Amino acid sequence: MARHGDDLIRDMRHLQETMERLLSDFSRLRMPLMLSKESVWRPLTDVYETDDELIVRTEIAGMDPQDLSVTLGERLLVLKGVRRDPGRAGRRRFHKMEVTVGPFERIIEIPDDLRISSVDAHYENGFLTVRLRKGVESAVIPERTIPVERGA
Repeated sequence: MARHGDDLIRDMRHLQETMERLLSDFSRLRMPLMLSKESVWRPLTDVYETDDELIVRTEIAGMDPQDLSVTLGERLLVLKGVRRDPGRAGRRRFHKMEVTVGPFERIIEIPDDLRISSVDAHYENGFLTVRLRKGVESAVIPERTIPVERGA
């Protein structure tokens, strides 16, 4: 019976991921009924835990670290940026267009058992990796920007 429950949970996670992708794809169409002024895409992101830290790894190839913003606030990690398309000058006829450009944003809820004073962010080989060290945080977390370094 536990096996059936595991399959159900896996299927529900897959459904959730599929729905997120569909909604992200839909928002990229810049439909007039969308509430935001500008279409924002959501890059693929892994959030995983080790014994010592929580790691957030986001796939955003072709970025300049200066175009990235990492903000840590009240139990939220906000990743923002703009992927620019250097090759869109002039008229073109696309046969396939899959690389998303423009602004992106990911908001990650972080667990209560992290020491927020120990955070770093690195961009290398198309991935933004943010490492949050585990610990006990008793005070309110002031919002702050985490500098993004190039390389690991």
